Amino acid sequence: MKFRVTALAVAAILAVFPAFAGEIDSSVDARALPKGKTTPLGLYLTPEDAHAALTEEPGIVFIDVRDPLEINFVGNAEGTDANVPLAFATHNFDPKRGGYAMARNPDFVAGVDAVIAAEGRDKGDPVFVMCRSGGRSAEAAAALAKAGYSNVWSIVEGFEGDSDKATGRRDVNGWQNAGLPWSYKLDAEIAWRPAGEK
Repeated sequence: MKFRVTALAVAAILAVFPAFAGEIDSSVDARALPKGKTTPLGLYLTPEDAHAALTEEPGIVFIDVRDPLEINFVGNAEGTDANVPLAFATHNFDPKRGGYAMARNPDFVAGVDAVIAAEGRDKGDPVFVMCRSGGRSAEAAAALAKAGYSNVWSIVEGFEGDSDKATGRRDVNGWQNAGLPWSYKLDAEIAWRPAGEK
């Protein structure tokens, strides 16, 4: 006896089973995180944890929330689905901070919503967010939780990692320092673009 699987049958199966049914393993001790890296959902990953989960389930949505120019000059993680900046660097120098001020992206949640829709996911499916060192990804996770997302994981060490207190260099941890796959080249379909620009 032969069975044919129709598109309607596949849709019915997908409606019953979630897009990602596996468990996501985390090695992060949430109690040890500084306040600036904590999120309302309490879901945290190291870069190694995130890479392992993405290798097992490539359908997990993985969003880099850094400024596009950071990605341009520093590189990006392989497997990223999109760059949706949480904030943009401005030309306003902040002497107290010793760097340029950041301006919040008012379209951040809408940008993530668009990626989630394009990937055929919903607000209950896993979403990984990553920034430079874990602060903005925590803010991004909080913004998404406020918008109704319930499964947002912050990559606490980020792409470049934390600063070494003695040298100031970002060589302590992070995606790059873990030797995980990354590139300076950014694929066009991942790159952030202003609304209305193709």
